[in-house]
Amino acid sequence: MRLSSDTRIGRVRQVLGATVTVELEPSLAGTMPMWRGRLISIGQVGSIIQIPHGSLTLLGSVILVGISELSSPLEPTQVVEQGKRWLQVRMLGEIDAFGSFQRGVSIYPGLDDDVHFLTADDLGTIYPSVGPDHLAIGGLAAAAEVPLTLEASKLVTRHCAVVGSTGSGKTSAVATLLQRFRNAWPFANIVVVDPHGEYSAAFSDSHYARSVNSDALAKLRVPYWALPAARLLSVLCGVDNRTVSDRFAELVVEERRSFADKATWLKLDKESITADSPIPYNLREVWYKLDRANRATLADKQTGKLALVSEGDASKLKGATFEHYALGNLAPFKGPTFGHYSPAPDRLRLRLADPRFGFFLANPDPLQPDPLPIIASEWLGEDRPVSILDFGGVPFEVADVAIGLVLDLLFELAVRSGEDGIGRANPVLLVLEEAHRYLRGGLAHDAADRIAREGRKYGVGMMMVSQRPSELPETSLAQCGTILALRLTNAADQSAVRSALPDTVTGLSEVLPSLRTGEALVSGEAVVLPTRVLIDRPSPEPRASDPSLESWKTQTADQVNISKAVADWRRGVAPIEGSED
Repeated sequence: MRLSSDTRIGRVRQVLGATVTVELEPSLAGTMPMWRGRLISIGQVGSIIQIPHGSLTLLGSVILVGISELSSPLEPTQVVEQGKRWLQVRMLGEIDAFGSFQRGVSIYPGLDDDVHFLTADDLGTIYPSVGPDHLAIGGLAAAAEVPLTLEASKLVTRHCAVVGSTGSGKTSAVATLLQRFRNAWPFANIVVVDPHGEYSAAFSDSHYARSVNSDALAKLRVPYWALPAARLLSVLCGVDNRTVSDRFAELVVEERRSFADKATWLKLDKESITADSPIPYNLREVWYKLDRANRATLADKQTGKLALVSEGDASKLKGATFEHYALGNLAPFKGPTFGHYSPAPDRLRLRLADPRFGFFLANPDPLQPDPLPIIASEWLGEDRPVSILDFGGVPFEVADVAIGLVLDLLFELAVRSGEDGIGRANPVLLVLEEAHRYLRGGLAHDAADRIAREGRKYGVGMMMVSQRPSELPETSLAQCGTILALRLTNAADQSAVRSALPDTVTGLSEVLPSLRTGEALVSGEAVVLPTRVLIDRPSPEPRASDPSLESWKTQTADQVNISKAVADWRRGVAPIEGSED
């Protein structure tokens, strides 16, 4: 870089490891001098400065600004005379004689070394330009004409997090990122878990949306039968009883094997099928048999003859009925397992009859093609680069499991796929919107942690999006190679982000409460330097705007109709999700 005296802003007065104190030139007018017709941000936290040192140019970021009368830049030593202005700078990297940048410094600046600001041209040589491997998300906060680009492969396969308080522009930032991916990589595999139904509006015809509220052609399907038997029983019935669990598992094995007999596309040794094999089965038949055993009474103990009144119908959720047992030694008698499995059969029947669980508990047909590849293909968006899985209206009790099952199955498919599958040959990015809502524990938490630890090896990346980073799993957040932090006002959330940021930029985290809407602190492996960036607005935008108050001016009471809302509520129709961003 060619430096001149008119870019000099001060000199080095103290070096303490990676922290350098710079005394500003007395002749410098303020901390935003005019240079060639434009203001240069020198005294802004996050501004980049350069220090020539032999054949190297050292780069640092401003983390503190002060005047000596007010405070000392470094305790306990006062190194700047009274009345002097100073900057505290954290060293970030260096540029060698060939113009190549690398993080970290091999040598520290010396006392009285000149310190210069960076011009837009200088910044343009440091930050990579848009190219086959880099996508632009916005302009630098200090120089809007300089685009900030992210290295796409590191952003995807090494995981990332986008965090920000409500109203900070988080959803719009994610939409911009995904739109840039879609434009640059038309055959991408991006799966968005969308609890609010916000993202469909941002992708028009370039996405593939599945929703629990859609008709059959766009219905989001999550196969309960892909879960281990014990996990499914726990989710649906809240039962942790060994007697019930063992019997339930036995019945699941029976039904899986029965399905395998009827499915011509399935060639397996029946003895190899277990309660955890991802083979379809009819859960209603399992319920029926469990309920029958739990209610059965005997007309004759010696012969075991049942006191049966009606067989019932598993497909219609009608259980078998029996004569009520008599008192004492009179017939009919309680069966050998009478009441042993309560309350699991009753709870399971309620779940099977609940229309809100229909997307999760749909019965498979053994005469149809293998449903698992079809469902996984639907999740992946088939021939579209972006797939949106809208979980709006999913009951809280099953949201964790349904989302966790999606993550777990896609990861398992990536682990087991070859060159023509997903994974290393065809990476997948899983975008978890409002991740704090369903990653607090259970299957989704476990699946996210597994992907965070092992996803890089198998080509599965994860982007966690949250307004409450303090509620995200520590393991998952710690594994994020890149963090885009928008405005955060909560102290616990700020602390969580500071803990996840590299030590070299912890000072920059002090700006988190004061970032503008749409402005983010970007740090990590996908960006060349920790940087404040103003993220471009997406086009088109997601459905994430705040409600308007225009109706308060014109709408009268008799124009407000809540009857439909009441009727939908009673019919079990999923609510219209609002935005939290």
